[in-house]
Amino acid sequence: MELTYTRKLYHSCGIMENRVLKLSRKGDNMRWVLTNIYPSFESEEFKNDLVRFEREITEFLNWLDANLNTTEDAEKKLEYVISKLNDLSLLGGRLYNFASLTLSADANNEIAAKYLDVIRSKFVDLSLARTKFRKFLKEINIELLENTNSDILKSHMFAIKEQKLLSKYMLSEKEEKIISMMRLTGGNAWNNLYEKTTSNLLCEIELNGEKKKLPLMRVRNLAYDKSQDVRKRAYESELKACESAANVIAQCLNSIKGEFLTEVKLRGYSSPLEPMLFENRISEETFNAMMEAVKETMPKLRMYLRKKANLLGHSDGLPWYDLFAPLGGYEKTWSFEEARKYIVQNLSVFSQELGAFIDNAFENNWIDAETRPGKRGGAFCASVKALKESRILMSFDGTLDNVLTLAHELGHAFHNYCLKDETSLNSTTPATLAETASIFNETLLLNMIKLEAIEDGEKLALLDKELSDAVQIIIDIYSRFLFEKAVFEKRTSGPPSVEELKEIMLNAQKESYGEGLNKEFLHPYMWLVKPHYYSPTFHFYNFPYTFGMLFALGVYAKRNEPGFFEMYKKLLASTGKGTAEEVAASVGIDITKKEFWKSSLNVIETAVEEFLKI
Repeated sequence: MELTYTRKLYHSCGIMENRVLKLSRKGDNMRWVLTNIYPSFESEEFKNDLVRFEREITEFLNWLDANLNTTEDAEKKLEYVISKLNDLSLLGGRLYNFASLTLSADANNEIAAKYLDVIRSKFVDLSLARTKFRKFLKEINIELLENTNSDILKSHMFAIKEQKLLSKYMLSEKEEKIISMMRLTGGNAWNNLYEKTTSNLLCEIELNGEKKKLPLMRVRNLAYDKSQDVRKRAYESELKACESAANVIAQCLNSIKGEFLTEVKLRGYSSPLEPMLFENRISEETFNAMMEAVKETMPKLRMYLRKKANLLGHSDGLPWYDLFAPLGGYEKTWSFEEARKYIVQNLSVFSQELGAFIDNAFENNWIDAETRPGKRGGAFCASVKALKESRILMSFDGTLDNVLTLAHELGHAFHNYCLKDETSLNSTTPATLAETASIFNETLLLNMIKLEAIEDGEKLALLDKELSDAVQIIIDIYSRFLFEKAVFEKRTSGPPSVEELKEIMLNAQKESYGEGLNKEFLHPYMWLVKPHYYSPTFHFYNFPYTFGMLFALGVYAKRNEPGFFEMYKKLLASTGKGTAEEVAASVGIDITKKEFWKSSLNVIETAVEEFLKI
């Protein structure tokens, strides 16, 4: 069956016309399909590719040992290495996608967990190949490659230069291999334990007179419930469940952070933040400019929190359980199919191509939106580059926040789509730029929803939603940055206890939220419910969100310029081929200056002023 409706649409060039959109009900399943990646772990396709991946890595390593001992014929050698790294990344990525996505949807799938460990062990050897590549680059004068006639080298010059810079912090081949191998049973294993523990964590809560045991993410979603009693019950239930798992998760956190501190020291970085700035491809100048602008805006957002507290009947700031309390009268909820139709319909107004892409994602079951035990928390979008597709995981309950989250993750998928014809090396996007399309999508949809609002209650609800999100990306993210920075500092003298971690978290929240929150109702276990702290190789996964939102707002401000959509797609396709500063400069933005960040933050401050007039 098909739903057909007509709507006025804007092309990216600004011309309006009538189009007919068709939405099929075929894709209304709330579970994703992974069988086109591989039919199963027992399939010949999966087994053959796993064997081929191992064999080709071994052959590649042997070739590297035999050929990279001299710089003779350097260009030809570099061409081969780059081509082979691209091919192996594509093959290994497909294997990794299948195992990791299967496990994300079902943390208790032991077969997926077993194969994920196997595949990760193969990536240890691939990382050794990269080490040999960097070692070779150490001996090469990159400037001599600037005038090369090689299309492969010219198109991968940024990747080559980046690897050359990384060679400065490289250890010996033996040490690099040891670190990678130890990580399998170290940081990766602790990350697996974290995900399995939190995915299966149940919260005891009484709702409508009935005692229930619900998954942690389901209870966290109750923070958006209309009833203050339900919100408070959910908050208390969440804290109690977190307490029961705190010792295990604290061990995970301490082990992962301790491991990274050891590596930072061995490589000669000045701090744990330095390699993450490099990983995110931003300079310290850019980072400081953004953080200074953020700190100057936080007092204004605290005024919003105090005002919201007053509207909800609180006199000493907002209690944590009311941070996401809905204001006004926005009553609309969506089924999954209604959310599909709504997102496709509205984003097609901006771009027919974007709308068609999103409809295709639903149609082909790229999205796992069902809420169920054993499924990992949060939301993410994974690129399945071998198929030029994406997969999205979230827990959909039909709220406005869920719809915006869905639009956000579909923005990531569109970014992957724009990168589909780039090689693996040229698709590696830093987290700072990875949020551009997602936040652009979310902002676009929210502003369209605001235009539809007629009643004052609806307008209030949407304004509150906008500011609530800004608080998370600016104030809460800042608290997470302060927390992680303090944990690293504390970890240098030993693993902090659960009580110490709670104290660090509370201090970070008090410094960031200030008088905006009631200090008697904070969240001492935020370090437990946020998976971002538990990546063994990517730390400070907080400030990139702030960067992403503010940069996306800067890009969004240009949306009405002639030819914007084609420029936007080119920007997204270039995020793996330059620093954040270089990519921003391509659209006329200077992110090294505080003035740019303030211009984006001014949009938020204007919204606060509007809210304060209520």
